[in-house]
Amino acid sequence: MGKKLTATVIIIAGLSSFKGAAIYDAFRASPAQAKAAEEAEPETVAESEPVEQSGAEAAPATPEELLVAIAMERDRLAQRKQQLDEREATIALAQSTLDAKAAELTALKNELDHLLSRSVRENTDDVARLVDIYKAMKPVQAATIMNEAGIEVAVLVLSAMEPRNSGPIIALMQPTRARAISTIILERSRLPGDQKLVNITLD
Repeated sequence: MGKKLTATVIIIAGLSSFKGAAIYDAFRASPAQAKAAEEAEPETVAESEPVEQSGAEAAPATPEELLVAIAMERDRLAQRKQQLDEREATIALAQSTLDAKAAELTALKNELDHLLSRSVRENTDDVARLVDIYKAMKPVQAATIMNEAGIEVAVLVLSAMEPRNSGPIIALMQPTRARAISTIILERSRLPGDQKLVNITLD
């Protein structure tokens, strides 16, 4: 306890001596030096003052401002989602319409193919019946009819006949018409670009 008291007394005495020395130095200073010290003191204080923050720096957001910003962002995302949902619904509707049109066109194509096949089959059957009819006739009778029949019918029937049946009929037909039918039958076997069906005289 005595040692602690002695140390305290020594510290107080030292502080008193330091303070007294400072007061003595101040008294010893000349008036000019005192004035200069007074003028220099504000600068020291000014230098030691903390620099104020400029107004350009943004203040930290408050919790209320953060909540408002989050709410605005949530609304923006909800609006964007609604736009995407509407666009997706429009695309789905367009796709459904296209699928329906495609199915309708497919059904129509199948129906047309069926009708065409039936037409070809029926036409083939009709030609076969005509061929049988003309084959049952005498060549002179068939030639007389062929001279008056349409060129399409004559070419169709005679080209479908076997040569042993069509030959005698063509031989008894009018020469000009027989040549025209022979030329048409020959050109039909060629490609469309190679066919030469001009200047054909029927009579």
